[in-house]
Amino acid sequence: MKNLLITLLVIGLLVAGFFWFIGDRDRGMWLMNTAIGSVSSATSVTNLTYGDKQWQKLDVYPQKSTSPVLVFIHGGSWRHGRKDQYFFAADAFSRLGYTVVLPDYIKHPDQNARFPAFIEDGAQALAWVKHNIADYNGDPNNIFVAGHSAGAHTALMLATDAQYLNAVGLTERDLRGVAGIAGPYSFTPDWYVTKEVFGPPDRYPLMDVFNYVDGEEPSTLLLHSKADTQVGQYNQEGLAERLQANGVDVETVLYEQFSHIDILLKLHPWFAGETTVAQDIDHFFKARVETHNNSAANQVSVANSH
Repeated sequence: MKNLLITLLVIGLLVAGFFWFIGDRDRGMWLMNTAIGSVSSATSVTNLTYGDKQWQKLDVYPQKSTSPVLVFIHGGSWRHGRKDQYFFAADAFSRLGYTVVLPDYIKHPDQNARFPAFIEDGAQALAWVKHNIADYNGDPNNIFVAGHSAGAHTALMLATDAQYLNAVGLTERDLRGVAGIAGPYSFTPDWYVTKEVFGPPDRYPLMDVFNYVDGEEPSTLLLHSKADTQVGQYNQEGLAERLQANGVDVETVLYEQFSHIDILLKLHPWFAGETTVAQDIDHFFKARVETHNNSAANQVSVANSH
């Protein structure tokens, strides 16, 4: 029976890869997530509302006891993707002990999908997490954010430009850490979708993450690959330089041979091989959880000594 299940899973993944290769992303991701879900122990509470718009919903994958929270913002060139298609990412981080949150957000071609609408969605989702995640065994004092590609851009906009979190009653310090995976943090739109989403050109500086770094950012991890032909490595290098110059706790990870999609799939152990992107993020985040706990313990110790 076990061998039969393994065979079916392998066949499912091969078929998923075929559909992804021929451009049927939705069917490929459905098959991949179905295969992973058939053996996953992750449970979810789906379609929780974080705002009054139709798309403002999120899924939560709770742990059985209080745990740090990881909000994963998916990519998709500001026009593709749904939260349920990123179950594999939720499963990867759930295995590592996080209460995982997957939010949806507005996308092109909705006429309202103009910058900064999707950043505002992200801020509202984080406000919901801050105020409600304790009901799902998440620790509201240990909220981490990770995003891939367009989702990384949103994650770092939220971490650098304080206006979005401030508008929902939060600050950058409500985030324990942020991880950007292959994020386009500073670019000039040259495709009709990004031109419509971010234009007109005189507004382009407003969506450039580089322009907002001021030293108030949470701990930041930037992951990229030399083999990424869609998003240039300068995005990682330039943002890291600005964060470091402003005294921010920042680290970088540069892989050798991952494509823009490989680095995403390698979040999950089924695709990771010898390198798992999720574990690199986990090591960075968990160290910051320990810093938070140790700081609290030290404060108690100092108070008791007086």
